[in-house]
Amino acid sequence: MIQFEPLVSGIWSWLFAGMMLLILSFQLVWVLKSSLSLGRKTARIALNTLLALVLIAYVFQPVWKSIKPEQGVIVYASNVVKEDISFWKDSLNIKKAITIQKYTGEGNPVYLIGTEFSSTDLLEIGRKDIHWIGENELNSISYLEWKGILRQGENQTVAGRIEKQDSVTVSLSQQGVLVSETILIPNSGSFKLEFPTRVLGKNELDLMVNDSLYGSVNFFATAKMPIRYNLKFAFPDPDVRFLSQYLVNSGENITERIDISKNVAIHSGIATTDSLQFLIIDPSQLAEKATQEAIKAGASVLLININEVGNDISAINKAFETSFKTKRITSEERRDIESDLDAEPFAFETLIAQKLFYENAVAVQQIGNSKVGVSLLGKTFPIKLAGDSIRYQAIWQKILGAMMPQESGAVQITQPVFMGLKAEIQVNQAEFLDDFVAIESDSVFLQQSLINPFSKSGSFISLDSGWVSIGDSLEFYSYGAAEWPSLRASKLRADFLTEYSKKAIISQDLDFKRKISDWVWLSLFLALLTMVWVEPKVR
Repeated sequence: MIQFEPLVSGIWSWLFAGMMLLILSFQLVWVLKSSLSLGRKTARIALNTLLALVLIAYVFQPVWKSIKPEQGVIVYASNVVKEDISFWKDSLNIKKAITIQKYTGEGNPVYLIGTEFSSTDLLEIGRKDIHWIGENELNSISYLEWKGILRQGENQTVAGRIEKQDSVTVSLSQQGVLVSETILIPNSGSFKLEFPTRVLGKNELDLMVNDSLYGSVNFFATAKMPIRYNLKFAFPDPDVRFLSQYLVNSGENITERIDISKNVAIHSGIATTDSLQFLIIDPSQLAEKATQEAIKAGASVLLININEVGNDISAINKAFETSFKTKRITSEERRDIESDLDAEPFAFETLIAQKLFYENAVAVQQIGNSKVGVSLLGKTFPIKLAGDSIRYQAIWQKILGAMMPQESGAVQITQPVFMGLKAEIQVNQAEFLDDFVAIESDSVFLQQSLINPFSKSGSFISLDSGWVSIGDSLEFYSYGAAEWPSLRASKLRADFLTEYSKKAIISQDLDFKRKISDWVWLSLFLALLTMVWVEPKVR
């Protein structure tokens, strides 16, 4: 279908066309009345008519539109070998393949192959249906994530995936001291390293795969606010007594209430008001007014001594509006978790909003600014009695570290953050005085979360590498172009596809159009003007 896109507005285009036709009519009358031979008259009429029509066509700019899709094209990066290009051309049945440096916008859909694309290169693609085929190289880390800012004592989790076919050991060390490690079975790939944060301020850890250094895992640890652990139970219990002693020996502030009869309770500890609340209770305390008030104030609540799993989980969900679900996984009365550590014969079902550990015997869910945890583990004090204090400490550090109460004004950044690429920052606060946060010399605008009234987030692009300041007291690490190249390529790919997904969908509904090149117009004008000038001179 032919349409027109005039160079000037419609009325002026038609005036120009009328003027050209009027001039042409005078020329035709003059030629017909001349004494030229019939052949010369025919040639002159044809040339003048063609020149007038070409001028009119140039002003009206005819465009051929078609709903027929364009042919696909492969656009590849400089690090892609010829064998891979040939393979994808055959697999996708595409004839044309071109480097990103020579791509000028032709073809749709566009198949990107490789990883070494710059942001500038990708912007040149425009509104196309884009498919990015980015194969991860063997032995490279294709995914890695950890907290960029957390509190001292809080659990840090480094989760990732390595493209490895053999069994490997993935470890983290800090100044030569092993912090955490895991051994991957062949072809598994995914790993998770978890450890408590001990060093205040800047932390720089080395991620090792076997004996090879892959990169640094950097994060910032802030000083934690005092936490008041409030233990409330319906009856005396040795596990509670050992836990209370462990917290006291760790320097924590605790208060304790043990009910020994309907109207008699044992109280210990001194309550403080300038600290975060952490309740450790059994299901009998769910109906207590103090428990509900603590949740509203942003406290963390851990429930232990779960005996009637079905009824207790239902009561917990009703009291805190959580969504814990369990299923029985063995017909035995107990199930083994580790040596000298068992649990109820139930396991928590995997849900997006929850964190699970100890073979799904412990679950934690965020509710607003509060955290609710439920443990189906059995007694842990026998481990302490057996003399394994380190293991006892590790168990409770893992559980309590995953449930650290949320501080007002806490800032969260997911690492790795790359220089020149978009990153997200989240601020949790009871009352916001400003709608922005200062990163270096820039201000990042924060938008209100749709699901959490105490949370705001914003996006920014780090312009520097190394440690970057947030406000007056916080920092995060921005990775340069040479650090974690495989992760940087994956981040660039994900950001690009997210940015262009809607535009690509829109472009699929657009008609494809072709117009006459300016070079063709120039050639036509030169040829016709030359022939008009030469024709009278030919005898």
